[in-house]
Amino acid sequence: MRFCRQCEKLVSCLNDEQLGRLFRHIFTWLNDGSLDLQKEEQLVESDILLAFRFMRMQINIDIKKYQQLCEKRKEAANKRWAKNDADANAFFAMHNKNKNNNKNENKNKNKNENKNKNKNEINKESLVDSLRRDSSSSSAVSGDANGGEEDEEDNFSRMIKEKFMPWWNQLIKDYESNIKPLRIMTEKRIERLRQICDTYGKDILFEACRKAINSPFLNGRNAKNRFIATFDWIIDEKNFLNVLENNFYNK
Repeated sequence: MRFCRQCEKLVSCLNDEQLGRLFRHIFTWLNDGSLDLQKEEQLVESDILLAFRFMRMQINIDIKKYQQLCEKRKEAANKRWAKNDADANAFFAMHNKNKNNNKNENKNKNKNENKNKNKNEINKESLVDSLRRDSSSSSAVSGDANGGEEDEEDNFSRMIKEKFMPWWNQLIKDYESNIKPLRIMTEKRIERLRQICDTYGKDILFEACRKAINSPFLNGRNAKNRFIATFDWIIDEKNFLNVLENNFYNK
């Protein structure tokens, strides 16, 4: 905060005792939630009233500037969040599309393989032998299906690392959170995120992440408790619903 020259001149004319009373009134006025100026001026002594008015005017100007700055930052952050949410939605849409494509491809591939294999076997061997080979063919089909599921999991893991992890780290930066950003996305974390998405849906996951990162309590900004949450703590099954329901917002 920088005071105008007029304020500096007025303050320089006051002695230490007057300065003490002046700053006590300013402190009391600022701590009053209503900022009741008329009430405070009635308590200010006449020898420091003029200096109090000049300093109060400068403080009000600075408060308005700070509020305007906060609004601009909030607007910019909202734009970034909208873009990040759009990217995240695209990521899950791509995952679902790839998942369905893999299932359809595996289904058609297995169906064609079984059809061709059974046709050749029936032409060469007896009906009993053909049925036996159908049984072994079913086992092979099951193995191919498992392979398709593994491909889907690998695809989900890649999307979590390439889309979700940058989205989380950008959210940490936008909120100026004390929670640590992610450096490594482990298989255990990926599996937990997959469980959350399957159980509650991606929108619930995004909502809980934003609430946790914006929580004063989980950022160590509580006067009585300096606890700072971690990503693994937030997505833990015991804590996730409490975070979602704001039970840790401002204890």
